Amino acid sequence: MLSLLLPAMLAVQAVAMLEVHVPEQPVVALHGMDATLGCSFSPASPFNLSDLSVFWQLTDTKRSVHGYWEGHDQLADQAERFANRTSLFPAQLGLGNTSLLLSRVVVADEGSYTCFVRVQDYGSAALLLQVAAPYSKPIVTSKPESNLRPGDEVALTCVAYGGYPEADVIWQDGGGRNLTDNITNSVVANEEGLFTMSSVLKVMVEPNSTYSCRLINPLLGEEGYASVTITAEEAKELEEEESKTAMTLLKS
Repeated sequence: MLSLLLPAMLAVQAVAMLEVHVPEQPVVALHGMDATLGCSFSPASPFNLSDLSVFWQLTDTKRSVHGYWEGHDQLADQAERFANRTSLFPAQLGLGNTSLLLSRVVVADEGSYTCFVRVQDYGSAALLLQVAAPYSKPIVTSKPESNLRPGDEVALTCVAYGGYPEADVIWQDGGGRNLTDNITNSVVANEEGLFTMSSVLKVMVEPNSTYSCRLINPLLGEEGYASVTITAEEAKELEEEESKTAMTLLKS
């Protein structure tokens, strides 16, 4: 029973006795890049590094991310997917900087991390890591691509690749009217967890019509833009074809 109660008692002490600081806002990391998960405390008095214990873990699953005590990294219990990807800042530990450097961030790293610190007293705090990746420039295609006549229905598809998280998609016509209520979006993840974003808009063909697609990454604030236009010349050719067909039918 004591073994069960002791961790709970230490957790209570952590809140009351040692104030640990982490960012209040989520840490946003780019996929494939390194990220620093900030964590610090203010030592009440000088201390030896041999008296310092630092433990990073996943808040939800309690899996070990990085451990440090007795003056050394302690990685025997580290979750396998973090192997060779974590480190502290040894030269700054004595100043109360217990931040974690996470290398080569992947989508699966997203989530809550808890930083535990002990120097005589205990403290802990949790932060949120969010992963982002920019999308490729979107491309708009139409189906069918040819033999379109005024009044025909055409499906316009806007596609962008390799991004994260799911993008916001906005379709507009040439007059700036929002057409987003008429779209169907789909998201497919690759083996890295990055998304291919596809958005389909169905419209009736009109001459001189322009339709634009904007993809917005909500974490990065980046926008991608693409558009397609049905020109007056195309519409004229379609009308001439219809006229010729009608005249041929009358003659026959």
